[in-house]
Amino acid sequence: MRDQDNETISGELADAIELLREQPSVRPAWRDDLLRQAYAPESAGTAAPTRAWRVSLSVPWALAAGIACALIGAGGAMLVRRPAIAPANVIAEQHVAESAAVMLPVRFSLSAPSAARVSIVGDFNNWNPATLPMRRSADGRVWEVEVRLPLGRYNYAFMVDGRLARDPGAPSTADDDFGTPNSVLMVRGS
Repeated sequence: MRDQDNETISGELADAIELLREQPSVRPAWRDDLLRQAYAPESAGTAAPTRAWRVSLSVPWALAAGIACALIGAGGAMLVRRPAIAPANVIAEQHVAESAAVMLPVRFSLSAPSAARVSIVGDFNNWNPATLPMRRSADGRVWEVEVRLPLGRYNYAFMVDGRLARDPGAPSTADDDFGTPNSVLMVRGS
């Protein structure tokens, strides 16, 4: 702000501007006390500053250390990821394959009389609302679809006019990554 602008500013505002432009004064005793406390770490309850050590390696040694770390990490990952082959694992894999071959019909229904479009999304269709559209019942109040699913546990929700909604007649899971609670379906054999 220029000085000639001060002429058009009211007296109180001009005084305030002048106060802000002034350098604040600090009492020397207060400044000395503050500096003494800052440089006396033991009295403040902190440890004395220590000097950081820096280790320098030549390029060949640094490359050798990097390669050694990579090999150790890769070996550890292979040990962790390597499946143990035991008869129990083979039996479990056969059971999973057999249960995947069993497809059971599951009927989903939702009362949404004012909805224009409803579909079902879930683990069984990669959460794609276009793959399983629901049909309105004859009375126009309920939307329905039948899906054949293998045995297992599924998270799902209804897509009602572009918005996710959980099934009010099914248990819900914790919120998904987007803050929407999903419903849970267990498909079991007889």
